[in-house]
Amino acid sequence: MMNGKEKLYFLLDAIDNVRAIAPSGQLLMIDPMNDLNDKIRDVELTQLFTKLEKDEQVLKVLKVPSRIKTIDIVEDLDPYDHADDGCWHIELLPAFDGYFLKIQQEPEYQDFTGKKPAGSPTKPNSNALMTYEQKLDLIVKAIVEAKKATRKDQSTTLYLNATNGLDHLNREEIRNILLQLQDENALKLNQKTNRLLPLSQQPANPSYLLLDILEGFDDWYENYLMRQKTGLESIDYINMLRIYDVVLDINEQVQLTNNTTVSIHLLPSLIRFSALFPGDTIGMRDKYCETRWDSLKYLKEKGIIDEFKHNSAFHRWDTVVTVSLKLSRFDEFYQKIRDEYVKRNKSNDKKEEKPKTESLKIDPKKVTAKVTYNDQKGELDIEGKKVKFKKDSFRAKLLELLLKDDKSRKKEWSCDEVIEIIEGITDLDLIKEKQKKFYPACDGLSKFVAQKISINDLLTFTKSTVRINPKYF
Repeated sequence: MMNGKEKLYFLLDAIDNVRAIAPSGQLLMIDPMNDLNDKIRDVELTQLFTKLEKDEQVLKVLKVPSRIKTIDIVEDLDPYDHADDGCWHIELLPAFDGYFLKIQQEPEYQDFTGKKPAGSPTKPNSNALMTYEQKLDLIVKAIVEAKKATRKDQSTTLYLNATNGLDHLNREEIRNILLQLQDENALKLNQKTNRLLPLSQQPANPSYLLLDILEGFDDWYENYLMRQKTGLESIDYINMLRIYDVVLDINEQVQLTNNTTVSIHLLPSLIRFSALFPGDTIGMRDKYCETRWDSLKYLKEKGIIDEFKHNSAFHRWDTVVTVSLKLSRFDEFYQKIRDEYVKRNKSNDKKEEKPKTESLKIDPKKVTAKVTYNDQKGELDIEGKKVKFKKDSFRAKLLELLLKDDKSRKKEWSCDEVIEIIEGITDLDLIKEKQKKFYPACDGLSKFVAQKISINDLLTFTKSTVRINPKYF
């Protein structure tokens, strides 16, 4: 059974959910039976709406259901008695968002709902050292809330109080971070806190600062939110594991080579985390290589590494990537992601079974792949990667022949056999004349597949023979 506060949380969440699907500017209708699952008694619901309207002044009740009209406290709120639909009709006031955001910061709310609002300020811990990122987060969220209460063409008043958590920070630290935002053209910090007094007579320690929010603030804030969303603490477990996998490889090579320019394999022979590589197939190998490449791009975009480039290789799975970095930045990130990995695994131990992360050794010579050719569609399919061909072309007919059945797959076909079957001729002179198109067709087919789906080893061929690579049997 919910206690009083939990009923308030439950109602606020229901209002927020109804608002999410309501057209802009339309009044909200809260149905006690459907929206609240009849979990709050009529008398309690009346008290909650009265508290929100009278005490908190965050909404206005325009109509109440007739079934609770016996409650005197809201009798005067229902001017639409002739059209009762069993719902509460309310209008949200501008103060609602700020009030709801404040409620969302309460630990009891987060425990009850099991969620923390995106972009919510970091709760400071007086017993722990706050990082620069935590301080910046606290200040930015305070600015955003203060901006909402600012009149048009007026300066924004940033209060340094317990409500926004800025009372936990040193005033000079706040000023320095605000000046950094000023350098980024997001805002301007006013030197005065009292515009009526000269600089020499300004209050020594005012409880607020005055800011001019510049036009570029909204774009800056969007970029800031993206940085937050893609930060270590925000990305999901599997993405964190993918990045950690690459970071461990880089760190290992830095230790072994005593150098800040190192090389790692895109597809190592030993897979650390089987959750990233649950089965050894062509598609899985390609996906694993792709996510490792994406992880390298993430590290570069975040400034953790300086550059990375792949070196030419006989096969895409043999690709070696050269990475250059500045050790101070990389090592700081390495410590953070290692701690994050340990922390999340402990959390997973408590809540649910964590993904298996034992090492897995792969054999580069053993991999299964499903390869088919649909002659009706002119479509080659390798592990779900598809390539279209003109059905009447020599390349398409060659694929149809080589992939007709298991026997055809395993056979090494001579040039004469291929020409005779595809062209439908038996005259030796004509076959000899057509032989000149055999090698270019095999070579062109192989290159076309490689260009489309990055698989360059489907065929094994010479000027006189061709066969499907045994790995695709």
